[in-house]
Amino acid sequence: MPTQCGKVTCDLFRSAFSGEVVFAVNTINGERYEGIAPKHCAKPVGDLSVDPTKGTLEVAVINNGGKSSSIRMPDGESIEVPTELISLLGT
Repeated sequence: MPTQCGKVTCDLFRSAFSGEVVFAVNTINGERYEGIAPKHCAKPVGDLSVDPTKGTLEVAVINNGGKSSSIRMPDGESIEVPTELISLLGT
């Protein structure tokens, strides 16, 4: 299956730098993966704080199906997340 563009539901936080956001995503094994992404990859980005804001982050969907999906985060890491957190772009 070719890589597709998609979005993952996550928590977004303010970053120390104006062009970035901090994100936290729930993985398939129940852990939270946290990282940093450019603001243009996240929505919404207005009024972020140290408290979580529900949002989405653009990702590359490597494998999507069943109970888990493999995605590549904007920081380059590949993780497994529950499929219900993924929406494909253009569908």
